[in-house]
Amino acid sequence: MQQPTLVVVEDDLLFAQALTALVEDLGYRVLATADTEQGAVEVVKERRPDVVLMDVKLMGGSGLGAASTIRQSSKVPIVFCTSYAGDSTVQSAVQALNNTALIAKPFDDAELANLLANAVKKKQRERRRPTSPFAPGRLT
Repeated sequence: MQQPTLVVVEDDLLFAQALTALVEDLGYRVLATADTEQGAVEVVKERRPDVVLMDVKLMGGSGLGAASTIRQSSKVPIVFCTSYAGDSTVQSAVQALNNTALIAKPFDDAELANLLANAVKKKQRERRRPTSPFAPGRLT
């Protein structure tokens, strides 16, 4: 199996570095990091990762705004990692974006690993779905 790829979107430099080290230890290849809403949108569009790990609050905007813009052109799974996970407004916004998950800071490493793995598995299943009614292996 090919190594899954990931983009880290976090405006706290030290935390971004810690997240990068953690997800690399979990077997992900970090394609890039971003710390702004616009930077997140650009890097996800350019790099096309298997999953995005994103904070809700960013410099010059929000992760929710970035995710909304990303959703206009991509269904990439997004895992929000935020200290605002208990906020019902944030929970509703994350849920409305589809193909997302939410984890609270500080988080359990095993829980984050599970969320990322599930996101990648879901994306891989979607890639394998036939797009045509006449795809090989499909009965007509």
